[in-house]
Amino acid sequence: MAQTATVTDSSVVKVCATCGRFRRYDPADQYCVVCGYDTLAAECRCRRTLEYALDEPEGGGLHCPRCGRDWRSPEASG
Repeated sequence: MAQTATVTDSSVVKVCATCGRFRRYDPADQYCVVCGYDTLAAECRCRRTLEYALDEPEGGGLHCPRCGRDWRSPEASG
């Protein structure tokens, strides 16, 4: 029987810089479960954690409450 990996109590929210999806990951995880790229980040460039993003629906705007970074259009916020 195959074992399934579980996210631990010390999980963190990470965002994939490639596909823009926010998910809860183990701190050691490096690859996005959606697109497979190794572009996960656990915080915004202003060092704000990403917990706030999990409750927001896909689509529409999503901005960092500290620095205003637009997560839905990263090219627009530089």
